[in-house]
Amino acid sequence: MCTQRYIRGFLGVGLVALLLGMLPVASWSATELKVGYMKHPIHEVFLKWLQRWAAQRGGVTITLAPISYEVYVEKITANLTSRGGLYDIIWHNDDWGQLWARYLEPVDDVPAMKNVSRWPLDNIFSNDEGKDTAVPFVHTVGTFFYRKDLIKLEEWPKNWDQLVRLSQRLQREGKAKWGYVGGMKYPHTWFSFLWAMWANQCDVFYPIYERRNAELAKHGWKSALADRCNVEMVEFWWDAIHKHKISPPGMSGYTRTDANAIFMAGDAAITMADTTFYGDFNDPAKSKVAGKVDVAEFIPGPRRTKPVAWDEVWAWAIPKDIPAEKKKLAKEGLNWVTLSEGAQRDLWKETGGIPVNLEIREKIMKEDPFLRKLMDVTVKHTAMHAAYYFERWPEVHKIVSDSFVKGVTGKREDIPGALAEGAKSITEAASR
Repeated sequence: MCTQRYIRGFLGVGLVALLLGMLPVASWSATELKVGYMKHPIHEVFLKWLQRWAAQRGGVTITLAPISYEVYVEKITANLTSRGGLYDIIWHNDDWGQLWARYLEPVDDVPAMKNVSRWPLDNIFSNDEGKDTAVPFVHTVGTFFYRKDLIKLEEWPKNWDQLVRLSQRLQREGKAKWGYVGGMKYPHTWFSFLWAMWANQCDVFYPIYERRNAELAKHGWKSALADRCNVEMVEFWWDAIHKHKISPPGMSGYTRTDANAIFMAGDAAITMADTTFYGDFNDPAKSKVAGKVDVAEFIPGPRRTKPVAWDEVWAWAIPKDIPAEKKKLAKEGLNWVTLSEGAQRDLWKETGGIPVNLEIREKIMKEDPFLRKLMDVTVKHTAMHAAYYFERWPEVHKIVSDSFVKGVTGKREDIPGALAEGAKSITEAASR
């Protein structure tokens, strides 16, 4: 009986092999690259060019697998740690650079890595051997967008008090329903709490603006969340929502998508968003304020006199546990798009995303005064990285966000207590 089963199995395998051999070579030699990403204008433009590379090269199929931003980290982390192999290329962000480093293929051998800036890469996307694990595709810079048909550049606020007064004037005159709108809900805190925290010479941990893990550990992962500078920041947002009413009452639950929609509907005079949304804001098919949008410097809090900004990159990464053939193809495709002048120009033209290819960026800057202006009001003022770079940062970020939201949704006098509680939880989480 066993012999009969063995023979049948052998014949079955042989039959399958014979049938495969009869198929046209192209039908089974083509290689699929599955991409895990977030539906976002800059992603979609890049992937359009990756698909163009695949079509020109031949023998490669790009399969897109969009994932919601709110669950992206959890879903990709689960796949990487289980070595599930669901994706061949994944969107990678500085926020979770160290969380994934050990599971990613080094990309130092991608030629285009010599054409990009080292600032956002060093110590963020590197593994324990110091190898890069991500190929950047756009600089992601927090940017203040404003309605230039409502606000003259010389009127741009130099501090938070001026922001309040300008917003109230526009509301009184019936020119804007809201002065400022921005995302607050985790993980969209950059567009409200975090920019304002840094603009007030404050931070999550001590030392202020420090990102080297060894230095943070030397200070016992002491949190600055309960410091007066952070209390002032949350009080500012509490007043903006509840007292001055220059921001929507439900803003504590807004994602960036919610805030962007309000700005594009013409209901807010000012917003903070990634530079990469400039294309959407100026798309007449999507935005009522198309053609009326400009950019300006960060607005300092009471503890700073100069603007402060961040300059990071979004990147693509390749999971370590996929076939070698797919790794090679993924690197080839990412390299092609990064070196393509057409792709880099399209990324800028369609979205406002600052190109990562330094040589091509310089060419565009010579031709385009708006790119020069954008660099001048953002990248020029970079003082720190826009996240922390240890494995538990996503957990800490959630605590930070929840503590700030608790502050703006409770009683104003309870803000110090909410932040003190959060500070304790943050230090405990980071120290584990």
